[in-house]
Amino acid sequence: MLTQADQKLVESVFKRYYLEKASTVYVPDRISEREFGYFPFWDKTMIRHIYVDSPEKLRQLLVKNTPLHVYHSAAFYKYPSAPMEEKEWIGAELAFDIDADHLKTPCNRKHDVKVCPKCFSTHPTEFDKCSKCGSGLEEVEWVCELCLEAAKEETRKLLNFLEDDLGFSKIRIAFSGNRGYHIIVMDEQILELGQQERKEIVDYITGTGISLRSLGFPEDSRKNRMIRVVGPDVSDPGWRGRIARTAIQLALKPDLDELSELSGEYTLAKKYIDVLKDSSEEWSERCAWDVLPKSVVKFLAKAAIAYASARIDVVVTSDIHRLIRLGNTLNGKSGLLAKIIENDELEDFDPFYHAAALHQDRRIEVYVLKAPKFKIHGEEYGPYENVKVRLPLPAATLLITKKLATVSRLAAN
Repeated sequence: MLTQADQKLVESVFKRYYLEKASTVYVPDRISEREFGYFPFWDKTMIRHIYVDSPEKLRQLLVKNTPLHVYHSAAFYKYPSAPMEEKEWIGAELAFDIDADHLKTPCNRKHDVKVCPKCFSTHPTEFDKCSKCGSGLEEVEWVCELCLEAAKEETRKLLNFLEDDLGFSKIRIAFSGNRGYHIIVMDEQILELGQQERKEIVDYITGTGISLRSLGFPEDSRKNRMIRVVGPDVSDPGWRGRIARTAIQLALKPDLDELSELSGEYTLAKKYIDVLKDSSEEWSERCAWDVLPKSVVKFLAKAAIAYASARIDVVVTSDIHRLIRLGNTLNGKSGLLAKIIENDELEDFDPFYHAAALHQDRRIEVYVLKAPKFKIHGEEYGPYENVKVRLPLPAATLLITKKLATVSRLAAN
């Protein structure tokens, strides 16, 4: 929880932004059929079931209320402002959420901390209470360039599934403003799909339920030992080619940590890694399933499926009533913009540059408890620990909203 002084500062920053930039906020199609909602600065309860029937009314909503977070439904309703059971669902876009927090990136161990909101001290993530005052701790949702690059890679995978395998063409991409990306499919044929049909799409993208036997692999490596394994090849369509390409990648440079994480089997990864290393030369020439023992084939295929799948929040996509963050609005957990991105802009998109939308020329003095090295607008800041520093508005707002900096302790320090 931010201090009152920090909250007032961030609210004033957001208010100025919307006064100046409300016209740049994304206006969703069929606006009058969607539900809108937002979190105010001084209340933890979302204000929702809001009806907005024009771009001008949407801008007025932002300027008047200065939301900490603002959302709209992926669904279309006959009566958007009615209670949920009375809205009369018409259809919904297909929403995907990719969050770096779900990706178990190794950098988490370096920058994740917990903060005591009472005495403003940091603690390791395994602590539940403050060692100084005994208060409960709050997790810091820090995100670094490596976290966001991992989220971008999962977004690339997802787009490959959506465009190449499933043939969708009307796709909107947005940075979430914090730790990942939102991908929305707007093709007409998906709008009326129910939860079960959406779950089937989720299962396909995540590789859930793929049969090894249907791909030419032995499901039981102890049987049919004399049968030559003819698995998928790189030129095969869909999941077959995806598994083959990924298997080659994993076999050429077998990594124990990676293979054990993908398979969930450290013992097997340790057992088979030397076999994969010994066969890597043949894998550089072709998809060499036949040179491996059948037990290793099964292990490698499962690891390839895990690697090639897109790690999405499966609950978000299956939910036909989901609220999603409004594009080109500020995220209250970072002060960064939930920026809409054109498909051909994703590769070069830098969240800490392109989504840092606050005035760079305004500077604020803050007391920083602890912060790793980070970049905003190409300028490097930190690392900081228990120090006063004067920072540009985007950098100061990022640290304050992450609960790693405050304006409340300046006089005392």
